[in-house]
This record gives sequence, structure tokens and C-alpha cells, in this order.
Amino acid sequence: MTDAVTVAEPAWTLECRNLSVQRGGRTVLHDLNLTLRAGECLALIGPNGSGKTTLMLALLGLLRPQRGVVQLDGRPVHTLPARSRARFAAYVPQVVEHFPALRIRDIVAGGRYPHVSPLRPLSAADQGIVQTALERCRLVELAERPINAVSGGERQKALLAAAIAQDAQVMFLDEPDAALDPAVQAELVELLRSWRVAGRAMVVISHELNLPLTLGGRIVALREGRSADEGAAGEVLRPSRLAAIYGARFEEALLPDGRRVPLPGWAAPAGR
Repeated sequence: MTDAVTVAEPAWTLECRNLSVQRGGRTVLHDLNLTLRAGECLALIGPNGSGKTTLMLALLGLLRPQRGVVQLDGRPVHTLPARSRARFAAYVPQVVEHFPALRIRDIVAGGRYPHVSPLRPLSAADQGIVQTALERCRLVELAERPINAVSGGERQKALLAAAIAQDAQVMFLDEPDAALDPAVQAELVELLRSWRVAGRAMVVISHELNLPLTLGGRIVALREGRSADEGAAGEVLRPSRLAAIYGARFEEALLPDGRRVPLPGWAAPAGR
């Protein structure tokens, strides 16, 4: 698969220390500490309502801390200009149901906004990056169609293509595999693996535990807004540790290639 951009690998550190965040008058995150460095893959897991999306938005600088700090190389993220933040981080939200009737090509081209003047059209180089992102996400044939006239999986791929075109140092993805059919999930995994191979960092929220297991890297597990576990994906995603995180029973399935994958207890094959 051809890379969409030429990859630079500057050293940087994104860190939250003693982070607490309120939403709707309620403290959602409590005294979290986390560090992400260039090239790392971090998965956020945990039960519904545990604070994963709130943590992601705080790391992006879109939510301000109630206490503590979120810093990029020592500078509070929420104080950075929006275009500077967008050159650093691309954000792929959960599936959006209602889109304006923009062409998919225009959605992807919007990913270039941190790098170009708002008063000038995209250069030939920018157009080339957009085209390559469309090709990587297998959207060329749909590029002229309105995004509200394609399937949910195709919309999600369009958002991912926009993030690729954005050429950021780290991509944040909030449940990118939600409600996708198996074929589109396989495409997603291929795209995210290529992002990792290119040396870029990634933060991903997923309830499908096989996604962080497949991507590798590190996991931070949340429960009731607090850190419940942290470590390498292959270590955290074991039945005993998942049971403590989710308060539910887990088992393991052994695949023919020797890999062990976690399964909720109710999903284990009968007779085990």
C-alpha cells in the first residue's frame, strides 16, 4: 500500500498529569497520569461511561482540565492555536449520522486545512495528497458522491481518509470499528497498520478488544474515570485482568496460528 505522505518523525511527548475533567457538572476523570510519545500506539479500553472519550478530547485540547494539565512538550495543549493542534493531531470521531451534502473528495480535502491558506486553493501537491488518501481508503470511485449518500462504513472511511490527508503526527480514533461489517473492519485494520508502519503515533478507543490486540502497543484501561490497568496489549488483554476492568467473566480462544484472543464469557464456545 502506498503511503499518502512523506513521514517526518520529530520527537515529541504528550503528557497528562493529575488530570481531572468535569462534564455536565460531574467529574468524569480523576487524577489520571499518562504519557504518549512519537511512534507509539495507545488503546483506551474500559466499560461504557468510564471516561475514554472524555480523556481523548482532553488530550486533543478540546476539553480543559478541572485540575492537572495536558501538555505537548511542556505547553498546555488547549492553549495551542487550532491550526497548530491540527498539524499535530488528527481526530476521527465516532460514526456521524448527519452530514452536510459535501462530496467525499471535499471532505478529504478538508484534511489539508492546517497546512494551507484559507484564501487559496489547494496546490497540486495538496491535491496529490488528497488523491492518494482516497486511493488508500478505496474511495476513488465514490469521490464525487455526497457523503450523506453512501453507507456508514464508507462514511467512516472518508473520515479516515481526511485524517490521513491531514498529515498529522498522531491520529486519534474514537471507536473507528463501531457498526462496520467484517470486510470494512479488515480494511480499517490494514489502514491503521500502515499508519503504524509509517512511524506515526495512534490513540484508539475500541470496545472490540481484538483491534488493540491486533495493533499491538500499549493499553490504558479506565473504570469509573480512573486508571484500572496499563501495560502491553498482550498482557492487559488476558481474562483475569479484563475481568477486573469490566467486572465480567472472560475466556481465551486459541487461534490456529497460536495467537490467543479474549472472549467475553458468554461468547465462549459451548462445552468449554
